[in-house]
Amino acid sequence: MEQLTTTLQTVEDPGTSPQERDSAIRTAQALSSALDVIGGSGTPPALRGQLTGVVKHVTATLNAANHSGTPPEQRHAATLVAERSASLLGMIGDSRTPAGLRASLIRMANNSNSAVTHDSMPGSHHGHAGTKVAEAMSVSFLFLSDPNTPDHERKELADATDEVGSSLQNQDDQDASNEKSDRMEKKQQEAFSAQDLPDAPLPEAAEVCTNAVFDSVPDDTLSSNLKSVVPKRWDTEGVNDFWKSNERGNDSLDVFVQLQNDKPDDSELKIEHLIPKLADSLPASRLFTLGPPGLRCLRAALQLDRDFGVTSDSWAKMAVRMAKGKE
Repeated sequence: MEQLTTTLQTVEDPGTSPQERDSAIRTAQALSSALDVIGGSGTPPALRGQLTGVVKHVTATLNAANHSGTPPEQRHAATLVAERSASLLGMIGDSRTPAGLRASLIRMANNSNSAVTHDSMPGSHHGHAGTKVAEAMSVSFLFLSDPNTPDHERKELADATDEVGSSLQNQDDQDASNEKSDRMEKKQQEAFSAQDLPDAPLPEAAEVCTNAVFDSVPDDTLSSNLKSVVPKRWDTEGVNDFWKSNERGNDSLDVFVQLQNDKPDDSELKIEHLIPKLADSLPASRLFTLGPPGLRCLRAALQLDRDFGVTSDSWAKMAVRMAKGKE
């Protein structure tokens, strides 16, 4: 707990982006819940030790993310891996989780975080290859921790992701590692397609979708594609960080950014203008990389297409196909 408190104090550094700060706080909340299970009198000693190990790995990744010498891209990836691996803690600590699945989840979380912290060490000669693999693995964590993921898809995805994590430790040859990563990505896509489109109202779907896109798509890509729908002052000053959005009525979102002059700003954007531009930033074939929130993107696109005649290119086409396939 002391190490976690120190990490959160570091997150308050003015140089930490609002997006990364929010992510670190959400991660800390998940870790806090795990600490409650660790301290519970009914928790078996073996599980207590396993949870403690995962918490230490996640906290070490947060510390690496907030090290003053960590490049922004590596810092963002580390924060993302920490948050997503922390989402597994609830399932790991759940007594109903099958022992085999629990063991896989623990290995995945530990291997992915170890790769990130290793890449973040001063003088590391491995570049950020391990971090990139860990970030790809973390997409699986979103599906594995989602209660709506069917059991069959969860098991197959867990097996495929566990193999990728093990390859990080075993230093498999490159061809074998690529083959395992390809299999994992295929299982992620299957887990995405196996779920129904959520029954969510447009503002809610748009908010969840927008926040997930902001978290995963590079800010320079967003700046380019959103240029025609954001305030001119953002384009003039330049956006350093597309941060988050909140519902604002039935047809708008309040979008928050950090400008390149380090000042925060927000503006009301129409959903019918925003969603099609987000679709330009991430093709439908890659929506699975957002995890379950990607399904909210399809729901928003479907509602805009059916109710307002506003098309979101590949998102709308995929949404129509998925909706028909479930009817």
